[in-house]
Amino acid sequence: MTQPPQQWGTRPPYPPQAYPQQPPPAHHQQPWPGWLPPKPPHLTILAILNWILAAGLLAIAAFVLMSFLMSGATLVVGILLAAVVAGFGVLNALGALSVNHPHFPNTVASQMAGIFTALVLAVALFRSVSRGVAELVPSMASALLLAVCVFSLVLATRPAVKRWIVAKHQLSLSQGHRPRNRR
Repeated sequence: MTQPPQQWGTRPPYPPQAYPQQPPPAHHQQPWPGWLPPKPPHLTILAILNWILAAGLLAIAAFVLMSFLMSGATLVVGILLAAVVAGFGVLNALGALSVNHPHFPNTVASQMAGIFTALVLAVALFRSVSRGVAELVPSMASALLLAVCVFSLVLATRPAVKRWIVAKHQLSLSQGHRPRNRR
């Protein structure tokens, strides 16, 4: 028995093979009860960046207060401006604490603080740049903190962070922990 010559690109007729069906990967299911995937490094970096933003904003608030004291300008305005900037520093500290919560971590407070901080730093950067070379140090500090703020916002929205937070919440609920501010 002779077979006809095969052409390039054609395959010989093989019988169809049955491949075992594999279930689709389940991203929401845990392999066993009580299992938690490793904490993504994004969350640790996010908490560190929030602490850096908090310290930087408190330093800017102190700088604002000192500059108003040294210039002889209206001290009430300086105190109010320093209080606003320090308030955003406190918001970033609260964001870092909420990221590191032992049972129900979340990034909502960190994102909210990051958005408002980015707005404040953008205004400060615009003000410093418009004043020229005399405001070089404040403009560099504002630009650096603005970059840190944007990077922290990017980290807070990573899919791995969201998946881990959902898994951590499910584990905490299965262990009997209840969030205090349940809506």
